[in-house]
Amino acid sequence: MASFGYARVSTREQSPDHQIDALLGAGVPAENLFVDKVSGKLASRPKLDAMLAKLREGDEVVVTRLRRIGRSQQHLLELVRGFGEQGVDFVVLEQGIDTSTPGGRLIFHFLAALAEYDREMIVEGTRDGLAAARARGRVGGRPPALSQRQLDQAQQMYDSGEHTVEEIADTFRVGRATMYRHLDAYKDGRDCVLIVYRNTRRKIDANLRRYGETGASEAVQLEADRKWWPIAPNREPRVKAIVYVVDSTVTRVRGIEPGKKWQRDDRGYADVPATRPLTDREIVEQLPTLELRIGDHRPHVRGKIREYLPL
Repeated sequence: MASFGYARVSTREQSPDHQIDALLGAGVPAENLFVDKVSGKLASRPKLDAMLAKLREGDEVVVTRLRRIGRSQQHLLELVRGFGEQGVDFVVLEQGIDTSTPGGRLIFHFLAALAEYDREMIVEGTRDGLAAARARGRVGGRPPALSQRQLDQAQQMYDSGEHTVEEIADTFRVGRATMYRHLDAYKDGRDCVLIVYRNTRRKIDANLRRYGETGASEAVQLEADRKWWPIAPNREPRVKAIVYVVDSTVTRVRGIEPGKKWQRDDRGYADVPATRPLTDREIVEQLPTLELRIGDHRPHVRGKIREYLPL
């Protein structure tokens, strides 16, 4: 049986002498000492890997503390599980763990069970949190490269026909591929609908009504629904309807009255001549390729308050 000692310090400025003295005092031969000078979070530890390659059944591994050998709870459990499968004992000097004794094995198994319980609680909490966030229209991941205002401006530049996608991408300091992903649905000049995402839980405006969703009469709601939208003049003849998604549910679809004049403000935003809400039958007749119907579930993607959908 051979005894192997492992020590680790995080930086080259730190000294492993205290650990080495403790390991030598525990009977580890000097030739069987392995010392790494790396961060505890790094997966690559050359000296640890070299020591693990030398282990044989009946050997023992000695460390001063658990955190010296394990970079995480999971990594530590995997190491000790491997030691058990090889018939190698594990000794932790300062924490009184020795898996060669019944008491030491009991302590370590208890610590392992606590670590597993902690990990499962974290996983369960994370899953519950993600589910709750998704239910509220929020998702994780990287923040978007462009804000909604920038997307609106980019779309207007593209619809005007005066700028190439490369020029627009350079303006907003993103790659062409990123810009193409946002403009892909509209670059072929097809008819489309404007989808508007709303949330009834948003704050109340100065007129004491919720933004977009008034909860009032059809005349009041139509006034809130029809203006103001950043639809470029070149896109105007292609927009056939506006679809309103409220709290992740398709609530109504308004057609665009043909031949009616679009009013625009000093920003270029449009007051759209929208119709009353269409019935399901009218949606099928006027927008046969629209694959959305009243009551359909359509999750709201965080940061996206409007989008075009080609017909």
